[in-house]
Amino acid sequence: MRSLSPVFVLLVVQQPQPPLRVTARLVEVQVIAEAKSGEAVPGLAWEDFALFDEGQEQKISLFAAETSQAAEAAEPLPPNTFSNRLERTAEGARSATAILFDGLNTRITDRSYAREQILKFLDQLQARDKIALFALGRGLNVLQDFTSDAQALKNALAGYKGDLSMEAESALGPGVDTGVVQLSTWLNEVRLNLIDYYRQDRALRTIRALVAIANHMERLPGRKNLIWVSGSFPVWIGRESAPLPEKPAPGIQTFWPEIERAARALNNANLAVYPVDARGLIATEEYSPEKGSISREAATSSVAGYQVMQVLAERTGGRAFYNNNDLRLALRRATDDGRLVYVLGYKPAHNEWDGKFRRIKVKVKRPGVRVRHREGYFAQPEEPGEPWYRDGVLSAAVWSPVDATRLGLTVRVTPQAGARLDLELELDPRDVRLEQKEGIWQGAVDIYLVQIGPRDRHLQTLTHIANLTLSPQTHERVFREKSLVLVERLDRLPEAVLLRILVRDIASGALGSVSIPVSRIVERPRSGGYRPPSRNSLNSRWKARADSTAAVLEASSP
Repeated sequence: MRSLSPVFVLLVVQQPQPPLRVTARLVEVQVIAEAKSGEAVPGLAWEDFALFDEGQEQKISLFAAETSQAAEAAEPLPPNTFSNRLERTAEGARSATAILFDGLNTRITDRSYAREQILKFLDQLQARDKIALFALGRGLNVLQDFTSDAQALKNALAGYKGDLSMEAESALGPGVDTGVVQLSTWLNEVRLNLIDYYRQDRALRTIRALVAIANHMERLPGRKNLIWVSGSFPVWIGRESAPLPEKPAPGIQTFWPEIERAARALNNANLAVYPVDARGLIATEEYSPEKGSISREAATSSVAGYQVMQVLAERTGGRAFYNNNDLRLALRRATDDGRLVYVLGYKPAHNEWDGKFRRIKVKVKRPGVRVRHREGYFAQPEEPGEPWYRDGVLSAAVWSPVDATRLGLTVRVTPQAGARLDLELELDPRDVRLEQKEGIWQGAVDIYLVQIGPRDRHLQTLTHIANLTLSPQTHERVFREKSLVLVERLDRLPEAVLLRILVRDIASGALGSVSIPVSRIVERPRSGGYRPPSRNSLNSRWKARADSTAAVLEASSP
């Protein structure tokens, strides 16, 4: 089984401007420039930077200076309209920070202290701060999505009771000696196997939580930070790399598909991770009160954990905070990193997309300025297109508590007679890879329509592939209007409390999902002579819309 060593960084950018469809690999690097005092350095231009990939200087093809100043808030969505496009719904955030309160990997004795420190940080929240609050227990919990309302965040954290932590391996106790060699050996083997199982399970749950958060934040503009408050960090990012295998062997358990998805998700989101040790200051084994002070070098058992935190931060462009009781200060510093960020993008001169790690170095030509950025990226090949890989991605997204945003998706729901729902799935065509064949633009997307009942009980999943075929005129109009609409119909089950709509571009792997609470669907009035439109009239309306503003396609199986 492969070791847990997820690694990040390739950002694949698609340039969908008609009449040509170009897919280019662009590596994006977010750079924080500071003076010796720690203050952000404004006014730098692209010519002030030099960027190197494995020692070879690269041409900077993208440059921007982004601040945390609030952008204009988007208008609220109309009734029965649901979207994963956070750039429209996250209160106009130009940078965003997610806080992950990790109860899965934190002992009970440390959780209350970490909770208290987060609450104190929220007391000093500023208007420019856009914060989301997540908690990790047996699964990922969304306590509060992005907002600058400190009271809403505090109420969400205060009301979270937590899940049972998987600390069973620590409760198994030390090895046993029954006096019978064979029995003692067997019991100790069982104990070690259980410890290994719980550790692997915690690591797997942690990886999936990181993937869900990264997928959720990907579409947000500006600097994106993840502050991970935890007592341990089971996700190791090794300094050496090797290409991932093409496919797991049948019947053999492996983490590599999860690691592969984590690598891609964190890379695509360009998410900077800030590990914060919830344990605070830790004394060494040699500490005694008479000495009055201790070294910042922690106990031997903690050093490996600190190394994991440090490498995780360096690989993603964040900072690690450990052996410090002021967690509130760490949270504030991590949030302040979004106040001014320089974004550099380049198309690597190499053509070696073999999964190996490549180091990045950014230099500033102005004296007295120090920079911080992620130290490199894994040159990942194209995402696997085989059904087994696609099924794994979509199955994980079905149970994710947050929406994936790489593919922009807006769903309009129109209730009809009985329990039937007409769904208009509006895709951002810039997130769909289309190829021109004999003058016609073609593509395909996976569609999942999922119904979930009380207590997360799975009721039904309808899935098929929607083939997209656009004439040159429709293709041009689609990109001009930035709207590609697919039509679906769904018979809502009586027990359903949540609908989850997933669309995944097969060619690029871009995934979008939207969660729709059934309670938020407003039924159309049945009085006043209202009559549900027939299928023919619906087709006429959709066809008219296709001719005027956007392409509307009936989703069809191949």
